[in-house]
Amino acid sequence: MIIDTHVHLNPSLDGTALNAANELSRQLRDAGVELGIVLQLQLHAWSIEEVSNAISNFDNLRAFVNIHPNEIGALDKLEYAINDLNYIGLKLHPRLQEFNLESIECSDLVKKAGELNVPVLICGFPDGTMIMRGFSPLVYANLAKECNNTRIIWAHMGGHYVIDFMMLAKRLPNVYMDCSYSLLYYQGSPTVKNMIYAMKSMKMNRIFYGSDYPDREIKESLDLSCKVLREEGITDSELHKLLYENANNFFNKSK
Repeated sequence: MIIDTHVHLNPSLDGTALNAANELSRQLRDAGVELGIVLQLQLHAWSIEEVSNAISNFDNLRAFVNIHPNEIGALDKLEYAINDLNYIGLKLHPRLQEFNLESIECSDLVKKAGELNVPVLICGFPDGTMIMRGFSPLVYANLAKECNNTRIIWAHMGGHYVIDFMMLAKRLPNVYMDCSYSLLYYQGSPTVKNMIYAMKSMKMNRIFYGSDYPDREIKESLDLSCKVLREEGITDSELHKLLYENANNFFNKSK
């Protein structure tokens, strides 16, 4: 059993959100993945209503809504997305949306998610643009500490800052991480070994598998990720926690 906690609809496919959701659902089934958590993105052409309607046609898809903390009516939009459109979480993307995680608006939105009993996934990948903006694991930690009633997922395990993210996560019980993108992006570098070290140091708890589709197709990402993990000494029981058990327990606590 497998849950992929980090996928997107593919905007490169011609047609509607429904067509994109259908392709994603098919790839998940073909790869033996039970459930995919779709992260809706504002940069895509489809509205939150279109994505919600598309996702509702497939029993192996659920979705997080992407909201900019500084947009007018952000708190009401989140409540609408959760209560009326059946989204199950909030996606924040400070890199693409260019906002400050330290802003009052951001913390208010994250706290609102906690009040609605839904998790928040925050992009934690330190590309060159983010580093030039002053990327710091402490910013992520301070937000999680301030919003301690909200369950927060740090996506991509902080990339090459993974050891810092791991050390902070150990002090923040409301924080989880996914290994999407980074595990394959950093192949051939010490970062992969650091990611494995972080997973084992946390006893494989509070860490999820994610593919970041459509970066790669679902089965390709799954096969390559499992190959890397096994080569680095991850056992079958540890792999089960990463691929399924942790995420299943986590999402069963959501609204």
